[in-house]
Amino acid sequence: MTPRQRRRFLIGLTALVLALFTGGIVIGYVQRGDKLCRDGRPPKAQQDYGIGQVKYLCHNGQIVTK
Repeated sequence: MTPRQRRRFLIGLTALVLALFTGGIVIGYVQRGDKLCRDGRPPKAQQDYGIGQVKYLCHNGQIVTK
């Protein structure tokens, strides 16, 4: 592999990694619409029981378990 081919490969690999990283960030941002509370605001408080169940307290008094 000549130095020119190596440089092209590394630039292409870097571009691919950056594109995948950027795509992951964009997809994560777009799919963040999963709201716990009905009013669309984030929970006011949360309590973790340590067995995989978390209890969230919303601003409107609603309690959500997940």
